[in-house]
Amino acid sequence: MQPMLIKVNMPHRASFSVNRYIHEDRFPGVWHFHDEYELTLILESSGSRMVGDNIDRFTEGDLVFIGKNLPHTWRNDALHSFKRSEALVLHFLDHFCGSRFFEIPEMERVRRLLDRSHRGIRVGGKTRDEVAALLLEMEQITGVNKLIQLLSILNLLAASDDLSELSSKGFVDSVDDPGSERLNQVYEYVMNNFQEDVSLVKVAAVANMSPTAFSRYFKSRTRKSFTRFLIELKIGYACKLLMKEEMTVAHVCYESGFQNLSNFNQQFKTITGLTPKKYQLMHAGK
Repeated sequence: MQPMLIKVNMPHRASFSVNRYIHEDRFPGVWHFHDEYELTLILESSGSRMVGDNIDRFTEGDLVFIGKNLPHTWRNDALHSFKRSEALVLHFLDHFCGSRFFEIPEMERVRRLLDRSHRGIRVGGKTRDEVAALLLEMEQITGVNKLIQLLSILNLLAASDDLSELSSKGFVDSVDDPGSERLNQVYEYVMNNFQEDVSLVKVAAVANMSPTAFSRYFKSRTRKSFTRFLIELKIGYACKLLMKEEMTVAHVCYESGFQNLSNFNQQFKTITGLTPKKYQLMHAGK
C-alpha cells in the first residue's frame, strides 16, 4: 500500500496552521504525505517514528521538521497502552508568504533549511527547547505576531547546528521519481514487516517483479542493494533499542528482525564500527 496523500485543513483566513492533536490511546499511525511542510512536537506518548526510510524511537519532547511530500508516520508501541497520545503540529505551504518569498536574499539560509527538510530533520539540543517553547506560544497568539513567531522558528532552525537529517538521499530521489508508486509499495511493506522474515522473494512479489528484476530496479532507484537497505533499517532500529538500556543484546537482535545473534553482531559492527554491547554502554541513557 502506497503512502496516503493527506489534505491538511487550514483555518479560515489563515495562511498556516498550528494544531494540537489529541488521541485517546494511540496515534493513528497512517503512512502519509502532503504538500505542506510540517513541524511536529510530541507532547505525550512514545513509539516508533518513520520518516522516509528512517525508523527511530520517539518520546515526549521529540521535535521533527518534515519537508513537503516526504512520507512519514508515528506509531505507538503495540505492547503498551497509553492514556492518550498528543502532539502539537505546525503546517505551512512553501508559498504561504507569496510565491517568491523564500527566494529573496534575506531568506537564503531558510531556503537551504527547507531543502534539507526533504529528507526530514530531527531537532535536538538547545534548539529543540527554544523551538518547542515558541511553538507552544503560537497557540496563544494571533495575527502578525503569529507570523513573526513562525519566521523566528524558521530562523532558529536555519542557524542551528542541532539538526540531523533522517531519511537517505536515495529514498528522497526515489520518491521524486515519476515511477515511484511501485517503490512506495515496497517501502510500506518493509516498514510494516522488517521485524519479521522479509525475503527478497516476498518483496519482489509486492513489486510484481521477479527477484532478479526487482534487485536491479531497487538498486537503480536507491543506489544500494535491497539487502543492504534492509540491514541498515534493522541496525538503525536496533541502535534506538540499545539506547533504552532496558533490553539485552540478544533481545534487541530478535526484536530488530535478525534471526541469528552472531550475524547481528557482525552486521552491527560492520555498519557502526562497534559491537552492540559497546554501543549500548556508550549511548544508553542519552
